[in-house]
Amino acid sequence: MPAARGILLYSGGLDSVIAAKVLFAQNIELTGFQCILPFYPPDFDPETLPSADLARRIGLEVSYHRLGRDYIDLARNPPHGYGKRMNPCVDCKIHFIRKAAELMRETGADFVATGEVVGQRPMSQMKHMLNHIVKESGIEGRLLRPLSAQILKPTIPEETGLVDRARLLNISGRGRGIQMALAREYGITQYESPSGGCLFTDVGISRRVRDLFDHHADIDALDMFFLTIGRHFRLTGEVKAIVSRNEKENNEFGKYIDRIDYLLEPQFRGPLIALKGDSDPTAIDRARALMARYSKLTGADYRIRLLRRGQIVSELGLPDPVSDIELEAMRI
Repeated sequence: MPAARGILLYSGGLDSVIAAKVLFAQNIELTGFQCILPFYPPDFDPETLPSADLARRIGLEVSYHRLGRDYIDLARNPPHGYGKRMNPCVDCKIHFIRKAAELMRETGADFVATGEVVGQRPMSQMKHMLNHIVKESGIEGRLLRPLSAQILKPTIPEETGLVDRARLLNISGRGRGIQMALAREYGITQYESPSGGCLFTDVGISRRVRDLFDHHADIDALDMFFLTIGRHFRLTGEVKAIVSRNEKENNEFGKYIDRIDYLLEPQFRGPLIALKGDSDPTAIDRARALMARYSKLTGADYRIRLLRRGQIVSELGLPDPVSDIELEAMRI
């Protein structure tokens, strides 16, 4: 009989793994809850993630939640602002905890746990911000941070004896020496990088995110996934182009052809070009010039099909390629 039941906000990173082991040591029944950012393709299987393999190795069952439009809307206008780039860290954490709390209520679990450590991250893990996140999450008293619990206010599970506070930890600060030592003790040798790897913090991706948010009102998870592939260009204020770089990316566009606003499909060996937005002749002409540039061909004898949501609209020739100056001016 488990001592208690908890939902652990899980990432596969060192801190969430150690949090799981600390709670498992108290015979607590845990379900991992992992939020999947919308940078993965719609047909992606989260069970193939390295974090999923690690969860299986430590005996943690994981429930996956794919983030959608509500999350994208939040990331577009985060109440607590962005970090160094387009990373809405505080609002991400609140959103994830709220979703985990929904699972807690649905399953009758006693608390939500995270791997957060006091003082580890300057934006979202200072003590005052951890307290603020508790209030914003709507589960005051039931948000447990096992790695720093002894230097935080006791939660209801601790006060009622469901969780032994004395067996929780008092880690603080940015160093991860204690966690690494515990990982060795638990026999855990592989885990996600402590740097996190969130694509919202990536220089190139964050620039694309900003451009997408600035120019397009209707954004879904597929748009976010497309930020991770191809070469991106702003053709007009309303239209952007994504030029595939290889056959693999051509295949990705092909999977979602009926969801792409416009697609330029060469009838020769060349890249596919996906357009986001309600295209006009100017945007189409610039996209054709990009096709000429990256296929290294020109002339009316080389034909391009123009498709809208998978349906052929017209067939066009190749103009002269875009110049270096024009190319760089359009590049996102």
